[in-house]
Amino acid sequence: MALPYSTIESITNNLILDKVTEGVFKSSAVLERFRKVQELEEGGNNIKAPIQVVDDTGTTGEFYSSQDTLSLESYDGISASFHNWKYIYESVVIYKSEIAKNAGKYGVLKLIEQKVKLAENAMAQRMMKGIHSDGTVNFGALDADQFVGLLLGVKASGTYGSIAPADLAHWVSYVDSNAAVNRALTQAILDKAMDQATEGDQIPNLGICNKAVFSKVRGLLATYQRTTREDSLGSLGHKGHVLVYNGSDIVVDNLCPSNTFYWINQNFAKLHVHKDNNMRVQKISDLETADAQLHRMFLYGAFIVSERNKNSKIEDITE
Repeated sequence: MALPYSTIESITNNLILDKVTEGVFKSSAVLERFRKVQELEEGGNNIKAPIQVVDDTGTTGEFYSSQDTLSLESYDGISASFHNWKYIYESVVIYKSEIAKNAGKYGVLKLIEQKVKLAENAMAQRMMKGIHSDGTVNFGALDADQFVGLLLGVKASGTYGSIAPADLAHWVSYVDSNAAVNRALTQAILDKAMDQATEGDQIPNLGICNKAVFSKVRGLLATYQRTTREDSLGSLGHKGHVLVYNGSDIVVDNLCPSNTFYWINQNFAKLHVHKDNNMRVQKISDLETADAQLHRMFLYGAFIVSERNKNSKIEDITE
């Protein structure tokens, strides 16, 4: 017996609401981590991310003797970075001709599941490409409307969040590079990059690299006690693709640039998402230009590195 068209529409919409809105994030170990610590935003023309770095050389305070005249000038320091909203959507289109070809309710249900799973994976991949981009057409999703991601956020130069390095020099990230000449990764390089991104009790809690670099890290740490606890991703289907080193998960993400390793502090590198457009679902029963039904998922937000200097990067790693 064939399923009514209205029932197919309802099943598809419910599947997207129940599964895809979170399945997008669970399909990637790194994306799942960022989803867990995301910040919800009310709105505004842009997203304001408070920063904690202060340059005392630019303030009006100083040491003084008891007879000194004290300054009456105020200090208007940099207290936040500003980031543009980014918009992402994914569609599920089910043509009536496809429904007719997949006779019987089980055939139709399988069709719906395949379509929804494809949309889920595509949106996850697109988001991760954005997270690994610099927000230009040259990297990541090759789209100027994508997230301004780690490629610019975790960098030792370049204006980011409307703050130029010249205005707040020690806000930039530590980057260990080798003049574009690949070299073997060593524990000393790995440890120094982590140390440079550590301040007080704020320590990077996530390492990101592709499979080739991950294999180098695993081989490097083979003689060391690398697991101090169970990794936080084993229950999500990512077991075997995570190392734990100095209390931080090191995770494989094959969209990570080649020859590269990131140390990320997730307290200061997050998805910021509009509270009313956080995987919002839209459905249109009958399209004007096609004999089909349409379902869309929307997310408004940005990927923001609010404290660049608490995240670091190693480049030019031999794979």
